[in-house]
Amino acid sequence: MNRRAIVIKEYRSSYPNPISLTKDDIVVISHCDLEWRGWVWIQLASGNAGWAPQQIFSPVSSNHVICMENYTAHELSVITNEILMVERSLNGWFWAIKGCGEAGWVPQEYVELI
Repeated sequence: MNRRAIVIKEYRSSYPNPISLTKDDIVVISHCDLEWRGWVWIQLASGNAGWAPQQIFSPVSSNHVICMENYTAHELSVITNEILMVERSLNGWFWAIKGCGEAGWVPQEYVELI
C-alpha cells in the first residue's frame, strides 16, 4: 500500500503489553471481536493474550490455530495532524509508521489517506 496519511483524531493505545507472534506459533483462539470484525482473541503459551486478525491463522484443532506470519498487536498512539506512512490495511485498521520510526496499528477512522 505505502501511502501517506494524516491523523484526523487523536488515538491512545489501550494495550501497554501487546502480543507478538512468530510464524508457526500455535496459540489458543477464544472469541471474535463484536466491534471490529475479523479480529479474534488469542492466548499465547506464556499466558499473554490479545487481539489478532483471523486471516493470519490456520486451524490446528477446535481451539488451537497456527500463525502463518509474524505479527505484533502494537498500537500507535497518535495526535491530530501527525503524518503517517500506511503500509497495510486489515479489518478496519492500518499498519502505519510514524515519522520517528515507530510502527503499529491505528484504527482507519482516525486517519485520512493523503
